[in-house]
Amino acid sequence: MSYKSEMVKQAYDALIPKYRELESIVDDLLHSSFSMHGLKVVSIPHRIKTWESVYGKLMRKPETYSSTKDLNDLLGFRVICFFASHVDVAASIIKQLFEIDFSRSRDKRSLLSPTTFGYLSLHYICTLKPGSEYPEDLKSLRFEIQIRSALQHVWAEIEHDLGYKTVLEVPRDIRREFSRVAGLLEVADESFDRIRTRISEYETDTLRRIEEDSANHLTVDRFSLIQFIRRSNAMKQLFSDMSRLTEGEITYARPDGYLPLLEAMKIRTLGDLHELITGEHEHAIELLSYSLQFSDLEELTSNSVLFYLCRARLIWGDYNEEQIRDIMYSVSKEEKKIRRSVDYIMRMRNHFLKKHGDGSNSDDS
Repeated sequence: MSYKSEMVKQAYDALIPKYRELESIVDDLLHSSFSMHGLKVVSIPHRIKTWESVYGKLMRKPETYSSTKDLNDLLGFRVICFFASHVDVAASIIKQLFEIDFSRSRDKRSLLSPTTFGYLSLHYICTLKPGSEYPEDLKSLRFEIQIRSALQHVWAEIEHDLGYKTVLEVPRDIRREFSRVAGLLEVADESFDRIRTRISEYETDTLRRIEEDSANHLTVDRFSLIQFIRRSNAMKQLFSDMSRLTEGEITYARPDGYLPLLEAMKIRTLGDLHELITGEHEHAIELLSYSLQFSDLEELTSNSVLFYLCRARLIWGDYNEEQIRDIMYSVSKEEKKIRRSVDYIMRMRNHFLKKHGDGSNSDDS
């Protein structure tokens, strides 16, 4: 190693402890600030360049870099966002957190011509804010933050793995294939953003319609079921009546597991679900009252209420034993569990028919 290289190596070794301290500060600031702003990211990987990497860069570009102090990316962070539209959101937060050297920063998204596709990313060269409470010797240290979407990150990693550096390195047909794939990823990024927007609009519209009691035509899915259980006036009344019986509160639970059962029972819209609640309200209360004879249960979950509603429909509804078995099979493939459920429903059907002194279901259907 030459005398100059040895001096540069000593300078590098002296800087590394400071950069490790800076690395921890920046990592904490990014995670806490994104969390505070409600921005979820895929990950925030970071690294300090090894001496081998630094030395190689100094040797390759001696006209640009004469020492480690000339490097802007000795410490580097990548903020990998779920969506392309979140890149600008993350950038806005980062601009509030750090001092940005815009003369050295690059927005590669604006460098591509309108007719080409390729690597898209936002690169900021940053330092800690001058007036911040951190040690003065850390405030002059530059570091790089790259911000990209998950698909942009995938593209960059694959491109790097293939060793594709410039358009002159590969034949025209391979360059064309690269451009086509990059275009597909860009279209996918935009499509995911549109899907996210549509889901958000759907959720807002669903909440409004449930609260206005105008959601009967909406399909029962995970989101609509959760919100209907929490907001439906008919469900709230059933919760109230059941909690009076148990003298306890109803706690909410995720009802995803009931979606296959509701589908098997042909309860496919919120209107169908509302009819189930109103039609089986009294039966569900009666079934709970019967169960309380054998239990000192004080608290129910919202899933327990769904259980009693569905069981009430199967007990008092117009289903034969084979149809009940088919419905239970949609929930579980365990033969013993299915048999126990069917036996329970048929036993309860006989019990309540005898209790009411009726030989058929017609009065309660």
